[in-house]
Amino acid sequence: MSTDPQGLAETVRGVVARIGGDASRVLVEHIDAGADGEAIGAYEASAGLLTLRGTDAVAAASALSRYLQRNGRRITWESPRLEPAFDAWPDAPQTTIRTPFAIRYYLNMVTHGYSAPYWDWPRWERELDWMALHGVTHPFMLTAFEVVFAETLRRSGVPSDEAQAWIGSAAHTPWMSVGGVHDFGGPLPARWAGERVELARRIVRRAVDLGMTPVLPLTGGHVPRSLAGAEADEIEWQGWRSPMIEPSSPDYARLVRTFLEVQRELLGDPGPHPVIAVDPYIESLPPSGDLAALAAAGRGIHRAITEVYPGATWLLQGWPFHYHRGFWTPDRVAAYLSEVPHQGLLLIDLWGEHAPMWRDGMHGRRWIWTAVHNFGGRFALFGDLAGLARDVSELEAERPERLEGIGLAPEAIENNTVYYELATDLAWGAIEVDHWLDEFAVQRYGIDDDRAREAWRLLAATLYAPGRTRSIPSPVIARPWSADAPFATQRLAGEALTAGPARMSANIDAENDPAVLGDLPCIARAARLLIALSDHAPLRDALEHDVVELAGHVLAQQARLHIRGILAAFERHDADGIRANAERLRVDLLDLDALAATRPESRASTWIDSARAWAGTPAEAVAMERDARSLVSVWGHQASDLHDYSGRHWAGLISELYVPRWQAWADWLADAAEHDVAPDVERLRARIVRIEEDWRGAVGSDDASDLAPTAAASSVLTGLGY
Repeated sequence: MSTDPQGLAETVRGVVARIGGDASRVLVEHIDAGADGEAIGAYEASAGLLTLRGTDAVAAASALSRYLQRNGRRITWESPRLEPAFDAWPDAPQTTIRTPFAIRYYLNMVTHGYSAPYWDWPRWERELDWMALHGVTHPFMLTAFEVVFAETLRRSGVPSDEAQAWIGSAAHTPWMSVGGVHDFGGPLPARWAGERVELARRIVRRAVDLGMTPVLPLTGGHVPRSLAGAEADEIEWQGWRSPMIEPSSPDYARLVRTFLEVQRELLGDPGPHPVIAVDPYIESLPPSGDLAALAAAGRGIHRAITEVYPGATWLLQGWPFHYHRGFWTPDRVAAYLSEVPHQGLLLIDLWGEHAPMWRDGMHGRRWIWTAVHNFGGRFALFGDLAGLARDVSELEAERPERLEGIGLAPEAIENNTVYYELATDLAWGAIEVDHWLDEFAVQRYGIDDDRAREAWRLLAATLYAPGRTRSIPSPVIARPWSADAPFATQRLAGEALTAGPARMSANIDAENDPAVLGDLPCIARAARLLIALSDHAPLRDALEHDVVELAGHVLAQQARLHIRGILAAFERHDADGIRANAERLRVDLLDLDALAATRPESRASTWIDSARAWAGTPAEAVAMERDARSLVSVWGHQASDLHDYSGRHWAGLISELYVPRWQAWADWLADAAEHDVAPDVERLRARIVRIEEDWRGAVGSDDASDLAPTAAASSVLTGLGY
């Protein structure tokens, strides 16, 4: 971004105009950074003229965001524009904001799979403006990685068809990029490479124009066997085995040089001080635990990067040190990092809100704190708001050694908006959460009404209460797999792995938390309060979105009562009781499907159509749809144990996959009870697999609805007795 006043003004006014503001009445001024490079923003308004100041465009845009909040407005995923627009900029006294966090990181590698694999430029443009308004300085940018990597493989001698097969699916690119998945899905459309490169160039250019530092990905050396060599070691993840070029070898240095050269050719020059993310062992074990081998691997990665960009920073997630803590003992971590200069490495305390590493030290390294919050993009309403405010305020007050920033690294976005709005506001100073929520309730729906405030107080005491750092799993998405509670043995996503086999699906049993059902009356009450605002609130999209999700949560959680009823009836050998409870479950799930259908973001067809839009031929469209369907259902191969990791409360997905699975399970139990025989588990599992594969291979989803979202939600709550 140009640092001259004209360049800064044009950039910030561009954001103002795109969100629907009158940019012609906005004055933008540059101000100097504070002590230690502290970012500062400021605003004031008088006689219809709004003045924004900032040390850079992000700081000035963040000041704009605070100004809007002061006037009862807030730009969010659901409300990306000022609607209605101000007739004139309201008066405001000069107000200054500042942050001690030089780095404000955003996105996760896998966000590009669970949320953004099919985004076009208009959607990315909105997100980049969201980033600027929310203070982001370092967004992770994976778009077109697969194109860069395919060209790198070709230049390294891998045949084009073999390279394309290795790349596989667009939706699964994040996991391919770190040596997880390969040769799965696809092929990508013929026009994909050209269009993705153009999109990536626009994203990177706009991020740089906004004053951000795009974090660029780099291969960790996971390549086809033909390139790695017959003797190369492999790493394993979820049943996929990936050959890996030894990071300390000249072969890896050559691969990195080629990759970075291709990346620069296709996406543009990142400048002399790029931030480059490479995670060679993100959820896989290194081939060797030998300390010397680990030291050589760390040294090799750093050396390969800095041979191309001497001023580069290697961004490394600390996730493996948590996830495989049994392997990553302190001496192994120390060895791995030992030969990487301190200024050359930035470590992420990734799951800081739930399993913080920093309290035990960050291995003496520069580091940033981030919250993951969401796993897989699956439906879950939760987030410890008070804990988030406490954690960020503590970091600001204590300034732990070598802390350089904070951020958000969710596996998926466009969920639990309140959590992300609070997190980004906290970067600019401490917040009293109760007061903040009262203001958020006004900003969220564009109406100053006590019913909105009461609704959010109820939600803050339940879904977003202290301690809610883990998702509340939806029983609807659980995979029926035996005659026992079908979601009782599945492990929490993200928890450190222990020795022995582990189930990777995240639909864990919530029966041990009585608050899940106990909180439902309060959540239903909050939904009712918001429904009462539907004829008055200007920001209907946000209100309808929230009402549908809240009513859907209540309906889904009460569905576990029918599942319990089926299990209890089976224990009594009561076939009629099984069928009666199964019918109640079926009706409730179809009601949930109809509710979800009232909103475009909760329809399977929206996801499917966005995938198909990238295709140039009918055959390409079918391949794109299959991969899109795979990610939110089976995920990978049937043997990969990732079923429903990305399950959603989506119309079409509920009625066409979840309902048939539950019906098959209930029929299987009822048949066994009726004939007084032990149920044949293998017969059930074959049926479930067939249902899943049929859904994965289907084409199209007729899941739209003309029902009013608030009317549908009201009907659901009435049917449940709320």
